[in-house]
Amino acid sequence: MAERTITEILESLARIETNVKTIAQNGADHEERLRALEQKSGKRYEALTLSLLSAALVGVAGYIIGKLF
Repeated sequence: MAERTITEILESLARIETNVKTIAQNGADHEERLRALEQKSGKRYEALTLSLLSAALVGVAGYIIGKLF
């Protein structure tokens, strides 16, 4: 009886260990995905800022060239 109980406990521990490993792997994958999503909005903001700054510089340069000629 005691051997049977110990065997059942060991089998349960093996299943738990497998589940914990699976959860850890999935958690790492989810963390990578979340970081990628968090960085997307930052990249979009940077692109928008660069576009606005470029447009402003081109406008200023055009104005100066227009006054010279």
